[in-house]
Amino acid sequence: MRLALLAFLALLLVCALAQAQETEEETPDAWRGCWTRVYDAAHLAKHPGQNVTAMTLAISAREPAGDNDPGKYLAKITAKMRNTGDTYTNLNGARCAPAGGLLACVTDGFYVGKFSLVPAAKSLRLTLKGDEHLALIPGVDLESFILLSPDNPEHALFSLNSAPAKACGQ
Repeated sequence: MRLALLAFLALLLVCALAQAQETEEETPDAWRGCWTRVYDAAHLAKHPGQNVTAMTLAISAREPAGDNDPGKYLAKITAKMRNTGDTYTNLNGARCAPAGGLLACVTDGFYVGKFSLVPAAKSLRLTLKGDEHLALIPGVDLESFILLSPDNPEHALFSLNSAPAKACGQ
């Protein structure tokens, strides 16, 4: 009887551990996903200095290539601007790493930049402070880039709403 009770308890323990492990594996990564915002005419009328009319942010996992390549997330941004039909992007995306409750992101190459991603309820805020900036390029025309920076207060903060993956082309 004692042996059967011990076997039953052992079976319960193994099942509980297996279920806990499955739960850990199924827990979604809060940073990964799609966020977007389309600014309506009323908002743009109140913010005449804002050139961004729509923005989409896709955050996915990335594998760092070593110690000189930090950041386990890739942030890909696309945007539409006033008075242009082009779609602007941060080309190869930005490397992002968690830092004190936010994601600190860096773009490399000719268009080096920095920005932060801060969670806010069901939204995500892209912020540009101090010397941070973000270069966005239309298609392949590398000379026609737009620089978003806190020098223009209308480009220092973008609040983006959670969206289905298809909104980010995923």
